Amino acid sequence: MDVTDRERGTGEPPRRLIARTRLDRVRSLTAGERGAMLALMQRYYDGVTAAQFDRDLGEKRFVIRMLDAQGGLCGFSTIQELRLDHEGVPIRVVFSGDTVIDRACWGQKNLQRAFTRYLIRCLILEPRRRLYWFLLSKGYKTYLLMRHNLESYPNCKRATPPDFAAILELTARHKFGERYDAARGVLPAEGDDAQTVKEGFREVTPAELADPEIAFFVQKNPGYARGDELCCLAIVRWRELLWAAVRYSVAVPMRRLLGGRRRAARRLATASAAPAEASPTSGPGPR
Repeated sequence: MDVTDRERGTGEPPRRLIARTRLDRVRSLTAGERGAMLALMQRYYDGVTAAQFDRDLGEKRFVIRMLDAQGGLCGFSTIQELRLDHEGVPIRVVFSGDTVIDRACWGQKNLQRAFTRYLIRCLILEPRRRLYWFLLSKGYKTYLLMRHNLESYPNCKRATPPDFAAILELTARHKFGERYDAARGVLPAEGDDAQTVKEGFREVTPAELADPEIAFFVQKNPGYARGDELCCLAIVRWRELLWAAVRYSVAVPMRRLLGGRRRAARRLATASAAPAEASPTSGPGPR
């Protein structure tokens, strides 16, 4: 699940900075840390109960947690590792579970960097086993995160190759059994137990729909607003991961730094060109 669904498009710096990320084993979490994760989920999702959250968390092995300078929780993403057999070949599938980021931190790339490091770790530990990433998405931002970084399906550019389709279905059936709707490639919401992104965070604007990737997501998963989740699969390879590591560790921070300098220069130029305000001795000034 994902609430990276709409970054703050204001161009303003984040109101709350993520100071560090941690990759923790779920079994090592304290009751207080679990409670903070549940509270953050309930802030952005309807239908999240403590029992559901604990059950889902109990299936996961790791959690990536993002923390501010005071140690407060900014966001998290849970991870399950599956070892499956596809046509006699052993494969490893990383499943992204509950994922949420505090709105005050949207636009920061800490999760992308941490998840890239985790995938690199997986390739190092088991270099002979083919690695895939399985994702459920009820929001286009997480869908784009996969699409922009790895070869993934479904997508608007080409049909899903038969090998990908078979592994995607194998994984979805292993996780969800008959709940998986193979004809639509969707995991339908579970009636009254459905978890949905809260109103105000799930809308897609006409401008966003002009992006063919976003339009494709909405067309493939028209029930995203009621909690239907599009099942997606990516193959994880060294070449894409190394490029992602460079992009998120070097290119993105440099772009942000240069963008901040350009905005500061524009503000300075605007202030210099503005007419001088009246002094307090010559008449009314700004209040």
